[in-house]
Amino acid sequence: MLVRSAHSRVRRGARRTIGAALRCCAPALLGASLALLLGCSGAAQPPPARPARVVKTPPAQPKAPEGPPLLPAHVIAELEDEDATPYLARRGDEALLLYAAGGRLRTRVLGADGAPRGDAADVGPAAADVPVAALRAAPQGYIAAWIEQAAGSRAVRVIALDPAGKPTGPASLVAQTAEEITWLEVLPNAAGALVLWEMPREAQDNVDRVDVVMTVVAQGKGGAAIKPTAPASVAREVLGWNAVATERGAAVALVLPPAGGDRKPARKADADDAVAAPKLGSVALLEIDPAGKVSGPVTVSPEPTAQIDLEIVSVGGRYLLTWTDERDIDSAVYLAAVEPGGKVVVAPRQATPPSGEQALVSLVAPSAEGGGRALLAWEDLLRARGVDGGAESGGQGRLIHLASVGPDGALSAERAGLVFSASGPPDLAADGDGFAAVTLAPAALKAGGGEAAPPVWPTFVRFGPDLSVRAAEPVRAAPFAATDGVPYLVRGLSCHKGACATLASAAAGAPAPQGGAAAGAATGRAPLAVVSLPVRESPWRAPAFREDRDPPPRATAVRALVEGDSIAKVAAAELDGGAAMAAWVTYFVEGASNRAPRGQDLSATLAVRAASPGGLGKLSVLSQKASSIGGVAIAAAPPAPADAKGKGGAAQGESVLAWVARERGETQVYVTKLDATGAKVAQKKLTTAPRKKQGGAASEASDVAIAYDGAGGFIVAWVDTRDGNAEVYAARVDRALNRTVPDRRITNAPLDAAEVQIAVRGQEAWLVWSDARPAGDAAAGGAGDPGGEASGDIFLARLDAKTLQRIGDETRLHASPEHSRSPVLAPYEGGAVVAWVDEAGAAAGGAAASGGGAAGGHARFVRLDSGGAVQGPPLAVAAPDGAPASSVALACDKVCRGVLASAPGDSVALNAFTLAPGEAAAPAMKLLAWLTGSASQDVSPAFAGRSGASLFFADDAVGGSGRVRWMTIAWP
Repeated sequence: MLVRSAHSRVRRGARRTIGAALRCCAPALLGASLALLLGCSGAAQPPPARPARVVKTPPAQPKAPEGPPLLPAHVIAELEDEDATPYLARRGDEALLLYAAGGRLRTRVLGADGAPRGDAADVGPAAADVPVAALRAAPQGYIAAWIEQAAGSRAVRVIALDPAGKPTGPASLVAQTAEEITWLEVLPNAAGALVLWEMPREAQDNVDRVDVVMTVVAQGKGGAAIKPTAPASVAREVLGWNAVATERGAAVALVLPPAGGDRKPARKADADDAVAAPKLGSVALLEIDPAGKVSGPVTVSPEPTAQIDLEIVSVGGRYLLTWTDERDIDSAVYLAAVEPGGKVVVAPRQATPPSGEQALVSLVAPSAEGGGRALLAWEDLLRARGVDGGAESGGQGRLIHLASVGPDGALSAERAGLVFSASGPPDLAADGDGFAAVTLAPAALKAGGGEAAPPVWPTFVRFGPDLSVRAAEPVRAAPFAATDGVPYLVRGLSCHKGACATLASAAAGAPAPQGGAAAGAATGRAPLAVVSLPVRESPWRAPAFREDRDPPPRATAVRALVEGDSIAKVAAAELDGGAAMAAWVTYFVEGASNRAPRGQDLSATLAVRAASPGGLGKLSVLSQKASSIGGVAIAAAPPAPADAKGKGGAAQGESVLAWVARERGETQVYVTKLDATGAKVAQKKLTTAPRKKQGGAASEASDVAIAYDGAGGFIVAWVDTRDGNAEVYAARVDRALNRTVPDRRITNAPLDAAEVQIAVRGQEAWLVWSDARPAGDAAAGGAGDPGGEASGDIFLARLDAKTLQRIGDETRLHASPEHSRSPVLAPYEGGAVVAWVDEAGAAAGGAAASGGGAAGGHARFVRLDSGGAVQGPPLAVAAPDGAPASSVALACDKVCRGVLASAPGDSVALNAFTLAPGEAAAPAMKLLAWLTGSASQDVSPAFAGRSGASLFFADDAVGGSGRVRWMTIAWP
């Protein structure tokens, strides 16, 4: 697959997604993506599970930095098609290049430094249309095979080459058919090689399948003869496969279609797009001996949840298999290890801690002289952009994670991040006991000022065995002087005995390299060079860094609690023993759904789930008649004390939900008691207000909030329109959910209130909310014209926690020309800290008019003392890069810790910060995650507890379904 910076990041099922995208691309792009040997026909396509490691420089670039030296390079050939693929295979200290020129196949031997050894050798005629080929080193030289297409037929040919690259005989026809042949692999062994290819079969259930076929290639003494056997079947109608050469012949990993009744249900979004449905199946392994005898398949992972991006390598005498797995809500990278003969010694398990949706990028086998560890590369889709690498990353591109892995399937504690500004995988190779990469990344000097956007260039990185960066710099060499030394295409990374090199080519029509017969003249061909990638001092900023040295705050794990409809509101509370209870209500528009069975009245879904260090509890759906605008709130209480006779106590803490049900078109507030597992213990209707009005719309209850009162009861607050406009109401219940203080109206203002929040401070209950009353309302702390324009400000009311009588007047926390919304209230010392979002409005002329923040809106913080008085001026905090803030979560203990959700572009980012109340300077922001949902979504972040260690939030998955996620955070 051709790698371009313009493509989107890899997503769940990325191999099929990107493959589908390429089928719509221009012929030149398609030709390159198919790894053409001789030209660009675009007639056949390799399976999208096998993207080629080709890095293509974007055509439009900022001005290049000046000064740094170029890399050593040797021009070895000229390609007639700039997108044609040359092939390189290493054999000891030499390498062989295979390419096409003048209608002929040619080879050229290269030394350890990439310098040509002699002239090119003629191999034979080149077919006009060769979509896929392979070249591998063998004990007696090299073996090449390719697919030809001509006159409606497809053929597989194979040829043996001696160590000098000369053919030992003519190319042999292995197979010829009118059917498609879409991929091919050569697996050498001591006696010759096994050549495997795949043939697509008719799709079943909208899922493509393939047959895997092979031939045995035997070489006589001295390599003088090549004798392929007749084609034989390896596996039929599999979803995907991958193979590795071994001393025993070859091992083939398979993704098998599930049995008829065992197919995992498609994701919600996939059900509407059968063409994009993921290929999921079980994983099996079979072996082939050098004579072509195929063993029976051994089941490695019986669950029908593996994607087709399966990879296999040989590590420490074992086969290591890895794939993207969808057995849980979030896709994850799984690993398993199998001994030769088929014994599964490491059962399938998740390779890394949960981090939201993951996608496998690649698995790289260790080098022959290396330390016996492979390299696993994957992507966390909640951190799909490489902006979290600080100065090292340059702030552009996807973030690919790297870790070494041994025969036991355990990943190293050392982790590296690699920035890749394109789709598809970067080029990775084993480098002695370390590894090397060629990636596409921003090219910036360490000493650069960073004012202008850096160009995006192919860049190499050399990693040590602990994944520390040993060297890094852009791939720039003299043969490409016409383009600042940067080649058009880079591919074929290889390393041997600590020396690494890559193939690089210019675009066709570029000036010939200096020193040639027509130096500086346009040749119409594409110069091809071997560029050395040395370990040396470099002024360039590395596009890679050690992730395990990333200072907190940082996300340590992310798990999904549910998948289904989009989420309207998330709430959470801390329970005993480090557990948390999360609650949510889905998004539902009245009259916009016909999913309810006839005669039933369904609305939004209300559900809860416990989460603890030991895992997730059972998902409990409490109601399918909830109101989305009603929201949901949860408060936890300690275990109930026993009475004088020792009865009535509770061994575990309980929690109570406040939510709004919609029945027969009317809404009422409910309270529900839960045990520590999330099971419903009791439930009562809190309000019984008449809602229907003649000649007008029925009144609504919305925006519920709840807090434990510290005395065995709970205080519930909500917004209600029963008296016309939206006002704040409150009520109190005991532990048995009996009302001890009935509905009490708290506010009385000419315009609407919204989004009430509550906290208990000693003997008082504090309420904060957003209110659209005029700015000149003197009773609320305003001044000026009572008829002034209303934009919405945050207000505070103090209530007696026992009677809910108001204590003093309401207080406007900050008068702003902006629209203030989404308040949160976090207890701190004897008072509290209040945060909210200020949205820039037309009257404000932008957020800058309020004395701080970004032009797209920002967060604002105020500290309240024990009497509810504002301490100092409000602090405005802008999101990174001027992005508009969308919501904020806040938890305060000794300091306040927060997460600010912002919407840069069409996405959502979660940024962590630490705030010491009273500080005048805005806190620094640290990116926690890029979410997969769109910028229009309110992710409703909510902390469970005062430590800020557990964050719950909503996010739409890559496939479009709604999810509630649980993130654990490490703080300084």
